[in-house]
Amino acid sequence: MSLRFAPFPVVAAPFGLTLGGGTEFSLHADLVQAHAELYMGLVEVGVGLIPAGGGTRNCCSVYQGVGSYEEADPFEAVKRAFKLIAMATTSGSALDARKLGFFRDRDRVTMNRDLLLADAKSECWTSRRATSPDDAEHHGRGKGRIRESEIRAWAMHEAGQISDFEVKLAHEVAYVLCGGDGPPRVVSEQDILDLERDAFVRLLGTKETQERMTHMLKTGKPLRN
Repeated sequence: MSLRFAPFPVVAAPFGLTLGGGTEFSLHADLVQAHAELYMGLVEVGVGLIPAGGGTRNCCSVYQGVGSYEEADPFEAVKRAFKLIAMATTSGSALDARKLGFFRDRDRVTMNRDLLLADAKSECWTSRRATSPDDAEHHGRGKGRIRESEIRAWAMHEAGQISDFEVKLAHEVAYVLCGGDGPPRVVSEQDILDLERDAFVRLLGTKETQERMTHMLKTGKPLRN
């Protein structure tokens, strides 16, 4: 899935609205040159799906640093990624996107929308050559950690904040982020992509997802069911 096999840096230049697959494309790029007024997020749960282009894996990766100090909770990265995806959190600006973890320190921001593509093109020629693919392995937290996420989702359900189907969506997000419903294990990028695909296909077969997709196509607005 990684775009970094290209001989030159792959630069994503997201405009004012970069959602779902657009966000995943940006997360895989070597560098992002974004407009300052940027609405960016993984919003697939709005149509009853989960990110299935490496979004969960990359979203979790940006938070890996939170577990790098002594006595840190290594599950914190998963919890933050889970909240970002399950709640379909969207940034209100490029600065906000950086705080949420969609941007890295090396990514750039353009204030004038008319200069965005020119700035992105300039970065292609002046930046270092493309980075090698990030094949780092990650620790799948397994069944026990999935249950923790489900408890959080169920508490929201009992408070009337989410529906029965949204509890199911939360389970699928946790399932992928935790590396599957089994014992803790080391997972590769391909493992996560396989889990994403399986969860995506399962959800496509549900009546609730089909209702959400149909409603979005007809009205342009999300359905809560």
